Amino acid sequence: MTAEQIDRQLENRFSRRCAAEDKAMIRRERLERRADPMVGELCKDGAKVYYIYPVGGKYREGTKIDLIDFLIRRKYV
Repeated sequence: MTAEQIDRQLENRFSRRCAAEDKAMIRRERLERRADPMVGELCKDGAKVYYIYPVGGKYREGTKIDLIDFLIRRKYV
């Protein structure tokens, strides 16, 4: 292989990797937008508390980011 072929191969590999990362990021953002309305907000002792109660699931409290991640990981969205 010549140096030009190696460079072209590395460049193609890099562009495919970037495209895959972009696609994954777009998918994750779409799932986060769908999960956001499922998270509720309560006020306990003057502090904000976020919760979810998915259909067929258990009541959970936590940070908003953790709850959205939970909904995505457990495929509620």
